[in-house]
Amino acid sequence: MKQKFLLFFYCLASLSLFLYSYTQVDLNLTLTHINLWQTIQKAFQHVGYFQRPVSTAAYLLILSLFFILYGLSLIWIKRKTINERGFWSIVILVTVLLVFSYPAFSYDMFNYLFTAKTVLIYQKNPYTVLPMQFAGIDSWINFMRWVHLPSAYTPLWIAFTLPAYFFGYQLFLLILWNMKILVAGFYVLSVWCVGAILKKTDTGNALLGMAILALNPLVIMESLVSAHNDIAMMAFSLLSIYWFTQKKLWLSWFFLSTSIALKLMTIFLVPSAIFKWKKEVSLACIVAGLFFVLMRREFLPWYYVWVLPYVALMPGVTVLQIISVGLSFGLLLQYAPYLYLGHWDPPVPMIKLAVVWIATTVSFFSYILFRVVKKSLR
Repeated sequence: MKQKFLLFFYCLASLSLFLYSYTQVDLNLTLTHINLWQTIQKAFQHVGYFQRPVSTAAYLLILSLFFILYGLSLIWIKRKTINERGFWSIVILVTVLLVFSYPAFSYDMFNYLFTAKTVLIYQKNPYTVLPMQFAGIDSWINFMRWVHLPSAYTPLWIAFTLPAYFFGYQLFLLILWNMKILVAGFYVLSVWCVGAILKKTDTGNALLGMAILALNPLVIMESLVSAHNDIAMMAFSLLSIYWFTQKKLWLSWFFLSTSIALKLMTIFLVPSAIFKWKKEVSLACIVAGLFFVLMRREFLPWYYVWVLPYVALMPGVTVLQIISVGLSFGLLLQYAPYLYLGHWDPPVPMIKLAVVWIATTVSFFSYILFRVVKKSLR
């Protein structure tokens, strides 16, 4: 009964997020020339761009629903009322629905696509030409960001994106969905890896660990909706750990090297690999890498995707999970000021910082209060 309940409401939440994502289609982007689609697209854009209070309220409702379902899922899995088959039914349902959503909260996807286009169509080196050099030739420049910079992506990631572009047959929506299917595949692979690793190291909590990663709303938003390539990097790092548990050391180092070649950040996990992938060391290493980046940049929500797989590998540490939920919620709340105001100028940066700290602090002290009350009732 509880599995059916979760399946129904995850379907409702995912459909809502799927529809909401199309309120954020860039005003300069035409997804298709089909007249009916354009009429529907303009209606959705009107909500996103010209009814901002309604759009923000809708986003907050959808976000709240996902976090409520996340909490219920973890509680019921801990109580053994949700089995692995039911869990995978939810994951596949959410993935299938959201792989066709619009990348509502980031423009990075379009840079992935244009880099592939630069190689395949224009036959240029994406590290030596700028997207803005194609202004007047390519209409994509009208809705892209960071067009004044060469590609920031590694050769390996660009290689991964080429088939997705090639098999899009010059149809923008098909190219977009192909790319999202690629990233969604890495999301599913990451979830499987967490389960496979925990079945070797913490069998009783394997399903809980998978759920901590797969159903976290931040992972869903940033991997299935915005489709950031960070989840691909993490999938290969998890494959490295998996092969280590299988005592295939050369494969373990190969997949860690692949992860680093995809996005460099996992180079901070090399000490963990040297020290036999101890979970606490792995988490400490990737958190150290995150802090290193934060010394130079603001805390963007998808950066936390680097950490969450290693949080999921420690499902028995309750306080860590509580803090992680609070931080995830705060990071996703950062989108609300932009959705309401339509810009990232002051006071938005201050609001973004405040909501992250408040959400994380409240979650931590709520856990402390719960522990104190529970202890006093014994």
